[in-house]
Amino acid sequence: MQSKYVPVSVYPVDDSRRKSAPVSGFAIPALQGAMVGTLAWPHAIWLAPLALLLLPIVNKRHWLHPFLLMLGYHLATTYGLIKGTSVFFLHAGLFLGIGFWSLSSLAFALPYLAYPYITLYFRGGGLAGGGLAGGSPAGGSPAGGGFGAVMATVITSAISTIFPPLGVIGWTSPWLGAVAAGPSGILLTILGIFALGRLTQKNQEILARLLVVGFVVVALWLLPFAFPALDAMMGHPLPTAPTGWVGINTDLGRLRSNLSYVDASMELAPKVLADLRSGDKVVFLPETVAGPWLPGTRAIWRPVIRWTARHPEPIVLLGADVPLANGYLDALVKIQDGHQTVLPDHIPVPFSMWHPWRPQGSFRMTPFSRKPETTEMDGKKVGYLICYEQLLMWPALVLYPHGIQILLAPANDWWARGTDIPAIQRVSAKAWAAFFSVPVLFAVNQ
Repeated sequence: MQSKYVPVSVYPVDDSRRKSAPVSGFAIPALQGAMVGTLAWPHAIWLAPLALLLLPIVNKRHWLHPFLLMLGYHLATTYGLIKGTSVFFLHAGLFLGIGFWSLSSLAFALPYLAYPYITLYFRGGGLAGGGLAGGSPAGGSPAGGGFGAVMATVITSAISTIFPPLGVIGWTSPWLGAVAAGPSGILLTILGIFALGRLTQKNQEILARLLVVGFVVVALWLLPFAFPALDAMMGHPLPTAPTGWVGINTDLGRLRSNLSYVDASMELAPKVLADLRSGDKVVFLPETVAGPWLPGTRAIWRPVIRWTARHPEPIVLLGADVPLANGYLDALVKIQDGHQTVLPDHIPVPFSMWHPWRPQGSFRMTPFSRKPETTEMDGKKVGYLICYEQLLMWPALVLYPHGIQILLAPANDWWARGTDIPAIQRVSAKAWAAFFSVPVLFAVNQ
C-alpha cells in the first residue's frame, strides 16, 4: 500500500516566545506607551495615534505586549485622576484617587489581551497550531498580517475607548489625535497600521521602526500644512463663533450647598441681564453653575426670563441640575422667549455624578438615547457636549451625523484645578470642533 504525501500549511513555531520573557522585556512596551501618552496629552495629541501604530510591532514580540503598551499609555494620560479624585472625595483621600487611576487604566487596556487572537483570525489562519508562538501563517489569506493588524486595532480600541460600556469612561483615546486631522488623519492612521502589520509579518522591524520615526516627523512638521483641521490644533484658530455669542467663564470654585448655588445665581443673573441689554444674542454659562433647578432658583433668574419674553431673539444657556423623580439631569437650561427648555446630557461623570448603586441623587445615564444633543439657536444647528462628554469618543460620534454648525463646551472643572485634566478636556473639544470644521464656544467654572 502506497502512502500519499499531502503538503499542509502550518504555523511556524518560535520556541523562544514560549519561554518566560525577562521583566525588562515586559517593561519596554509599557514604557513605550507611557512615553507616547506623556508626549501626546495634552499638548501634542496628534502624536497619540503613534500608540496604535506601535501595536502591530510589539505584538510580534510577545502576546502580552499590546496590553502592556496600552496600559502604560493610559497610566500616563490619566494620572490627573489621583489628585482630582482626592479633591472631589475629601473623605477618601489619596488612596481612592490611586485606585480610580490604576483600575480605570487597567480596564482600558484589558481588551488588548485579545489583540493577538484577533490578528490571527483576520489573517485567515484562525487560532490553530502555534499561531501565538510567532511567525505568520504560511497559507494565510491574501490580506496578510496588515489586514489582521488593522482589524485587531480597530476592534480592541473601539471596545476600550469608543463603544459603551467602557466607552463611557474611555477618555484620552489614541484615535482623538487622528480625529484632530479630520478624515484624512484617520485614513493615514489606518494605512500606517496596515503597512506596519505587513512589515512585521516579514520580520522587517528595522524598516518598521523607520516608518514610526517617519510618522512622528510627518505629524510634527508636515500634517499641519496638509490638513487644515490639524492646523487648528497646532495653534492656528478654529472658525470663530458668531458675533454676539458669549461664553462666560467663572471662578466660583466648589459650590458646596444649595445656598452657595443661590449666591452664585444672584451674582450671575444681573451680569447676564447686562450682557443681553448690551446686544449679545447668546449668553452661555458653565455646567451646573445654577445648581438644582428649583422654584427658588428660577425666581432668581426670573428677571432674565421676563426680559427674553419681551425680546424673543436673545438666548441664555444656563448649566443646572434638573430634578427627576429619583435623581437629576445634568443639563443646559435654554431660556428664550420667556420659556425654558431642558437640554440634557447623555453621559455624566461615573461615580461622582452617576452612581447606579444609589439611584437617589444620581444623575441619569443614557448613552444610547435617540434624542441628539442638539438645538436650534439664532438660525444655526448647535451641538453641545457637557463637561465629561468632551473627553469621550462616543457622544461626539453620535453627534456627527446631525451636521452641527457650532459646538458648545460647558464644564465645571473646580475639582481638577492643578491637574492636566482641564487642558485635556479643552484640547479634546477642540479636536472634535476641528473634525466637524465648526467653531467651539467654552464656558467653564474653575
